[in-house]
Amino acid sequence: MGYAVRFDARYGERTRILYLTDGILERRLTDDPLLEGVGAVVFDEVHERRLASDLCLARVLQLQQGARRDLGVLLMSATPDLDKWQRYLPQARVLRAEGRLYPVSVRYRPPVPQRDARGSVAPPPVWEQCAAAVRELAGQAESGDILVFLPGVYEIRRTAELLERLPALRDYEICPLHGQLPPEAQARAVEARGVPRIIVSTNIAETSLTIEGVRSVVDSGTVREARWDPLRGLSTLHVVPIAQAQAEQRAGRAGRLAPGQCIRLWREAEQRRRAPFPEPEVRRADLSQAFLHLLSWGCHSLADIRAFPWPEPPTEAETARAWQLLLELGAADAQGLTALGRQMLRYPLPPVLARLLAEGEASGCAAEAAAVAALLQGEEVALNTGLHESLRREEDWTDFQAEWRAVAAAEALHFEGAACSRLGVMGRAAREVRQVFRRLCRTSEPDWESYREPLQRALLGSFPDAVAVRHSATSATARLTGKRSGSIAADSVARRAELFLAADITEIGGRTVETRLSRCTLLPAELLPLREDDVAVYDPARRRVLNHHRSLYRDLVVSERETGDAAPEEAAPLLAEQVLRGQLRLEGWDGHVLQWIHRLRCLREAMPELELPPFGEEERLLAITLLCEGAVSYKEIAARPVLPVLAEWLSDWQRRCLDRYAPRTLRLANGREVKLLYREDGTPSFGLKCQLLFGVPETPVIAEGRVPVLVEVLAPNQRPYQVTRDLPSFWRTGYPQMKKDLAGRYPRHDWPERAPDARD
Repeated sequence: MGYAVRFDARYGERTRILYLTDGILERRLTDDPLLEGVGAVVFDEVHERRLASDLCLARVLQLQQGARRDLGVLLMSATPDLDKWQRYLPQARVLRAEGRLYPVSVRYRPPVPQRDARGSVAPPPVWEQCAAAVRELAGQAESGDILVFLPGVYEIRRTAELLERLPALRDYEICPLHGQLPPEAQARAVEARGVPRIIVSTNIAETSLTIEGVRSVVDSGTVREARWDPLRGLSTLHVVPIAQAQAEQRAGRAGRLAPGQCIRLWREAEQRRRAPFPEPEVRRADLSQAFLHLLSWGCHSLADIRAFPWPEPPTEAETARAWQLLLELGAADAQGLTALGRQMLRYPLPPVLARLLAEGEASGCAAEAAAVAALLQGEEVALNTGLHESLRREEDWTDFQAEWRAVAAAEALHFEGAACSRLGVMGRAAREVRQVFRRLCRTSEPDWESYREPLQRALLGSFPDAVAVRHSATSATARLTGKRSGSIAADSVARRAELFLAADITEIGGRTVETRLSRCTLLPAELLPLREDDVAVYDPARRRVLNHHRSLYRDLVVSERETGDAAPEEAAPLLAEQVLRGQLRLEGWDGHVLQWIHRLRCLREAMPELELPPFGEEERLLAITLLCEGAVSYKEIAARPVLPVLAEWLSDWQRRCLDRYAPRTLRLANGREVKLLYREDGTPSFGLKCQLLFGVPETPVIAEGRVPVLVEVLAPNQRPYQVTRDLPSFWRTGYPQMKKDLAGRYPRHDWPERAPDARD
């Protein structure tokens, strides 16, 4: 019996059962495509739906159906999505093994919102919720050891600190448990030692692991997982609710050796609404490394990758992005895997880092590239407090120099935690970086100054979309390719440079989401494949359109300079855009223009047979652009007349129809001429005092009688008393009421008993 994990393996020729991670199996399938000498492959905890596990399973099943029909395959899980797996493997037999599991009582303890110092109401932090639940369990004889599930290391540290301060828990040993701890610290948390314990853990303790003595579980109900955003090209850690199956797994930790209990820090109704099973990692992870393995396993194109028998296929957006990345890195082309891609497969690293090592070998900076890859493949060496100033140099041209000094300093201190912390260094992370570097490069130490340009070129080839330009000489923010932007990490060399490459682009959540640029390397513009162009740019200070000559890397403007006025044909659309945005005002775009537009809208709807053109936003933009023709500044267009431009919108016949059927004035039946006001929706209207409407028995109409005019009947004080499209009704019922209401207040006005009509 043996095992193989990252950085450690114990097995030999006589090994019959080999335990290994799915990542190791993925590499073995690449190095040994037929799995020579392997009789069966067992996939445990398949409900977790890890990408590497799904990928290896599909490949092993391909072998079983082809060259290795003798190969046995077994899938195992305590909480499988059985229906889904049976649809994927209809030929498989289902075996049920009923192990002994003691009953676990589950109760729900949802957080009670509290009012903070600022008056806001919110649930207490998760570490306070966990501490309250632990205090509730502590001291009960049946509680045994207590296992607390939290989403990540930060929450574990806060919870452990709080528990250690509680007098009621002085007899308990507080044991953190997470993957970032060294093996001896993890073993200390798992092994029983005769004293009551509170194990504060991530989901590392969720499956497989039995911790002797645990009879109580406190479950926060959350997990921290990485999600890849193909639109922004970022992998971001999110705290998300666990699925129902994960909650059952966690509760089951309390019933392995005796009856137990579980407190869930959410509502029972919420548990029923949660997803039954975790979302497959293929739906939220970067697929480029998986695609590289698929190319080595016999896929020759993107179509072949899509046709691969995925247990769950990836999204189309992420499929396209991952394939495009491999094309950009030179790992794939129209024929499939390239020679560079085969070279990249030699390294147990994501494609961007494998490309970095391949380029490093080719350009003579293998040690420097290996150091950068080792620093990038895991956690940051620097603690949140930042590296000690003694580790930085004014002449540094890349942040990796200070990080590598931190690794060397930690090694000199034998990676001892407390001593490393005083330098702002995480000893365990530094140890892992050193281990990875020794695996990748056994010949020499990095010589940063001698291989500056080769490493810059290698980084540019591996991170082509990570080039950034600072917004200004005093700014701590920068623009990146892809219309992105971010803030430069404190103490980065990029804070004193204009052009750089950010090898680590991370979204950090909080009250606002911030994109942080770190692990930066200065770049000379000469290394970039720049293209030149000229573009018209509106200058709001001068209210003028100027020509700018630019140097661009992809869509990122690296430098630009003003070269005078833009060509009038390029300036007109930009001036028009500013007018549309309301930044510039045309004096000639007045009420007369608006009335012309409203009249056109009225007649276009009333008489479609005239085939009048529309005048919406597109037409408005075109009209304003025509108005701006030949100009490069606001001064030239501010007072230009608008109506002559609009007149050209219609033919002579259409202009005559507009004046005839949607007139600006109208003669009423009593001989009085009124000015029509067309509203925004095209409705014609006018307002007259009631006495001036005597002799107008019917509602006036336009457009050959198709459009009634809206009449505002005004009181003697010129305020509307009634608005109507039905004058006959007004004379019958509205006028008597109006006389009743107003005659006493305005006795000098004519108020006949019956309103005169056209026959009077």
